[in-house]
Amino acid sequence: MAKYRIMFSKTGAAKYVAHLDLNRIFERSCRRAELPLAFSQGFNPHPKISFAVPLAVGVSGEKEFMDIELTEDLKTEDILNRLNDSLPSGIKVLDVRRVDESIKEKPLMARVNSADYRIECEVEAAIDQQQVDKAVTALLSSESLPIERVTKGKTKVVDIRPGVLNLKGQVTDNIIVIETELRTGSNGNVKPEELLKQLQMVGLPIDDCYCNITRIGVYSEGEANKELW
Repeated sequence: MAKYRIMFSKTGAAKYVAHLDLNRIFERSCRRAELPLAFSQGFNPHPKISFAVPLAVGVSGEKEFMDIELTEDLKTEDILNRLNDSLPSGIKVLDVRRVDESIKEKPLMARVNSADYRIECEVEAAIDQQQVDKAVTALLSSESLPIERVTKGKTKVVDIRPGVLNLKGQVTDNIIVIETELRTGSNGNVKPEELLKQLQMVGLPIDDCYCNITRIGVYSEGEANKELW
């Protein structure tokens, strides 16, 4: 068995591909590329493919991560080229590296702690940098940011303020660019759409229907190499 970490991007129309469909796309692409996928044992074996953290439909990803296991040891360049020849437009493998399994580490998904996002919002009303700074300061000064989430038919109030780790905004012409680091993973999760609604509430004239959201990095915490790669 050989385990590989894959860095890939999902952009353009591919941002509307749901997570389960993305899993199927990679499985089929591995088959087309004739990569010798390893399978789990048991009554219903499935290919050993695991993603760091799902990407919401409509959100682009510049640096996403997944692990695959193969039954043969192949050159990383060979895996990269064969996959890119088999993947659909909008999904591209950027790099592949062999995972050193002699180093014990948590599964990829369990290591995710936060993610960086870039959000570009087109606004109709004239706005200047001072207004953007005022909204960002107001949000970061808030002791709590309660939102309602509906899970399994039940509404629950959640404070997302602890999960907003960094936030800044820049306006150029009629485009507001928001850069933020949000808590992501099993220790808490803040959706960028939830942050946008909070920015609206503190006076930023944005409509999330006119915002392009891109995840630009996924990170772990408490490790020398913070980026999952």
